[in-house]
Amino acid sequence: MFPTPRAADRAVGSSPTPPGRSRAVVGVAGALAAVGLLGQASLAGTVAGTASYFAVVALAVALAVSGARRGGARLVALGVALSAAGDVVWQAHHALTGAGTATCPADVLWLASYGVLAAGLWRLAHGELTSREQQLAGWIDALVVLVAGLLVAWQLSISATVHDGSLSVLDRVVQALYPAADAALIAVVVRLVATRRRGDRAPLVATAACACWLVSDLALLLQSGNDGFGSWGDSGWLLGSLLLAAVTWVRPAAPAPAAPGADDGRSGLGRLAVCLGALVVPPSVDAVSHLDGHSAGLAVFVSTVLLAALVFARAALLLRSEAAARCLVRSREQYAVKLAAWSADAVVVVDRDRRFLSDPAPLAALLGVEPSELATVHDAVRVAGADPGRADAFFQQVLANRGTVVDGELSTRHRGEDRSLGIRMVDLTDDGDVRGIVLHVTDVTSRRSAERMLVHTSLHDGLTGLANRTLFTDRVGQALLRTVRGGGSAAVVTVDLDGFKAVNDTLGHDAGDFLLFEVAGRLRAAVRADDTVARLGGDEFAVLVEQPGDGEAQAQATAERLLEVLTRPIQVDGTAVTVTAAVGIAVGRGDVPAGSLIADADLALQAARAGGRGRVQRYDPGMRAAAEAARELEQELRGALERGEFRLVYQPVVTLADRRVTGFEALLRWASPRLGPVGPDRFVPAAEAAGLIGEIGAWVLREACATAAAWRQAHPGAGDLTMAVNLSAAQLTSAGLVEQISVALAESGLPAGALVLEVTETALVRDPEHAAASLAALRALGVRLALDDFGTGYSSLAHLRQFTVDVLKIDRSFVSTMAEGEPMPAIVRGTIDLGRTLGLEVLAEGIEHEHQARLLAEGRCDSAQGYLFARPLERADAEAVLLEQAACPDAAVPSPRAAGPVPAVTRP
Repeated sequence: MFPTPRAADRAVGSSPTPPGRSRAVVGVAGALAAVGLLGQASLAGTVAGTASYFAVVALAVALAVSGARRGGARLVALGVALSAAGDVVWQAHHALTGAGTATCPADVLWLASYGVLAAGLWRLAHGELTSREQQLAGWIDALVVLVAGLLVAWQLSISATVHDGSLSVLDRVVQALYPAADAALIAVVVRLVATRRRGDRAPLVATAACACWLVSDLALLLQSGNDGFGSWGDSGWLLGSLLLAAVTWVRPAAPAPAAPGADDGRSGLGRLAVCLGALVVPPSVDAVSHLDGHSAGLAVFVSTVLLAALVFARAALLLRSEAAARCLVRSREQYAVKLAAWSADAVVVVDRDRRFLSDPAPLAALLGVEPSELATVHDAVRVAGADPGRADAFFQQVLANRGTVVDGELSTRHRGEDRSLGIRMVDLTDDGDVRGIVLHVTDVTSRRSAERMLVHTSLHDGLTGLANRTLFTDRVGQALLRTVRGGGSAAVVTVDLDGFKAVNDTLGHDAGDFLLFEVAGRLRAAVRADDTVARLGGDEFAVLVEQPGDGEAQAQATAERLLEVLTRPIQVDGTAVTVTAAVGIAVGRGDVPAGSLIADADLALQAARAGGRGRVQRYDPGMRAAAEAARELEQELRGALERGEFRLVYQPVVTLADRRVTGFEALLRWASPRLGPVGPDRFVPAAEAAGLIGEIGAWVLREACATAAAWRQAHPGAGDLTMAVNLSAAQLTSAGLVEQISVALAESGLPAGALVLEVTETALVRDPEHAAASLAALRALGVRLALDDFGTGYSSLAHLRQFTVDVLKIDRSFVSTMAEGEPMPAIVRGTIDLGRTLGLEVLAEGIEHEHQARLLAEGRCDSAQGYLFARPLERADAEAVLLEQAACPDAAVPSPRAAGPVPAVTRP
């Protein structure tokens, strides 16, 4: 099956639209093919009809061919079409005139087909040649074959035809042109075969086709007038037409990669044999002519002269190509030599006795000695100051593994300089081109130095030069392994600086870096030489203490020394900076993982930090349990809001003058399905640490505002009802707090003045600037602000001036000191007086006894809340309180029992 046009496109690649000349060739070939088909329909000539089919098929395939072979393939198709048209014309001429072998118009087409076929095949061969020398060589080779072929044709046919007096001049010329055309076609085919790529079948097919035509033409001339020739002679022409058509069907072979400068195999022994073999043709023809009694002297002489000239030209081209190749080889040799001379590496060849077979100059230059000092490899090892035993071991390994590359490295010391030399050797004694041991030496000193620097950088802190966490963990692991073998213990002491952030913020990061550098130096000076000091990150340091005896006592002593050296002021940019630290200690023995021991020390450090500045805390197993509980709490806390596990309870706020409910405080409660009820004192800090407090706080605000708005609208007399909501420190400084409150108020319809936001003094002083800005923005919304737990640690008039509030809440710890029958404590009295002086509402919390409420009322405290009045109530119970108060306007707040049972859960 012939390839389809699309398949042919894929085989040879795409190309642009053919130029006008190619379209003309295709048009002529198409017209001739049409003539052939008409001849088949009207004439009985088998050869003409079949050849017409071949012409049509060849034309169709040639139209699909693109790329470098497009022009040649179309010329071949045109040649086949001309031959087929000639067959048709001859059949018609024979049918009309009855002439046999006389010259007719068909000869014009047949002879033209030879020329066109030769041109097409030449283009196919010429497309494989790239350089001018190759193209010139192609012409010479073709002319050599042409001259030899013409001489043979002259002797076999042309001479007799030319001297045949029975033929007209036209007949003699036409019949002489056929063998001459065959000779030209053979010359082109020989050139096509000589330039073919490996696997390309088109030249072989063309050779077979031309051979068929040649045999048929010669047989016709030699047996002219013999009627027995017709059947098999026609078969030869028909087969030749088929094969020539097939030349256009064969896919070209892909070009094989060639080495730079290579001739691609086109000036090999085959073409040399063609040229030299052609020189044998003239004497051979001369000898045959003498045996026949004829003389071919002039033809032999002319052909001999022409062949000699052509072969001489071909030899000159070969010599020129050889000279160019030798020049290229020398250039590449010089290139390799210069590369080796200027390379930082040295490549030498030695024999099995370690004598140099190549110039030792590159190795001498690498070692910094004169080449005359190196006679053997032993000399090189000696002058380099390398270990002879190690060098000998490399050599023995190479000798024992022929053909295998052996890599190694030698440390050398020459003229006081330490160097590292990379060695690569391979025994190529059995290789005929080398016949020795190849030794490749590279100076890898800089590379090894860079590697050591990289290793040091990866294991040490860049600022302080101390070990980093990776190296410290490895050292701890090694110390614990030593305790398994030799007893004793290993202790990890972790140190966290207090006040480092303030230095960074006030004096700048450069000052902070200097402070860390100075602290690192003090820590190094305070420990033993065998102890490892590390910077774990930020302002956290650690010390590994190894002690065969009482490790805990040694670790405690080390911790105290560390605290002592850190208490001395450090001069930073002319400012005396004093830093304190919290210290955690964990002692391990046996096969405890290093990471676990460091984690235990971190837990102890956290406990020390929670206890205040300048504390030392030893690890206790309960700390791990607490940490695991905290992790479990955080895991359960994530998603609790989406699962609907939170709820609000409401504790009434009453006026002490008439004991009526004027507001509620919304308190958050969490009932975990897995952990059970969890108090706010546990889950609120966990939510802050996990970054969940913002989402939870927004839900509390929306829920509390919606509840207060619903109660104010539903219950007569509750139009002035207030709702208090606690804000954590993280919420107070968050950027979206004001927007959250605005959205909650807008969605619920609650007036801003009905919302009371409670903040603690601790939350305010954590970040005073942000807190003051947040409070100012909240007051601008119109909400009321309450200072919760006033007087517990941070209270001062300065705070009240900086943070403008509306309500002061007396902490329950002060209220609990109010005993029956005794006067009001001074702290409570002072807080009430301060609030009245500043025009603030004063609210006491934690009221549990009647005498406390009575004393506070007598002291003119405005409001109160506590178990005396009501526990925190569920929403329905709180609403019932409002209903009962509306039904009995003059009644006091009902007792807790009247409000129904509620869980005894403390407020946050």
